Amino acid sequence: MKLTPSSVALSVVAIISILGLVLTLQGPSKTEVTVTHAVVEATSTTGTGLGVVRTFYIPIEVDGVAADDQYLTGTLTTLADGVSGGMEVRASNLIFVFGDEANQLVVGGISLYPQKGATLSVGQETVRPIVGGSGTYDGVMGQVVSTNLGDQGWSHVFHITTP
Repeated sequence: MKLTPSSVALSVVAIISILGLVLTLQGPSKTEVTVTHAVVEATSTTGTGLGVVRTFYIPIEVDGVAADDQYLTGTLTTLADGVSGGMEVRASNLIFVFGDEANQLVVGGISLYPQKGATLSVGQETVRPIVGGSGTYDGVMGQVVSTNLGDQGWSHVFHITTP
């Protein structure tokens, strides 16, 4: 059989089409990761009222396993008060580091907090978007559901979609 440029091109197009179909059928993968940690106390609080910034750092456990170089650090900034029955709106910049500084999930968004309260009420959940990732988490999308467990600390359940 003699190969012509058009038959080679047609074969390449067919292979690419089949590969694209296979990858599309596989679709994105979904993963759930649970992070827990002790009660958070601000390492620094700057300002009062609107614009107050709370900064923190705390070691974390990932899926029940503690390890060196796993931690959560970030800030919460008060953007508005007296909303939704006396609550405050706080913006989040939360950085979860998983064992290596290159492996990060960054969480943003806002949550409603009790006015002048240090944190969410015990038992309260909040859902925030994953705004980016690096290393192992490069290109992921999703959200995290964070729950204040009172004296037991916090739970953050990440619902991650990898394209």
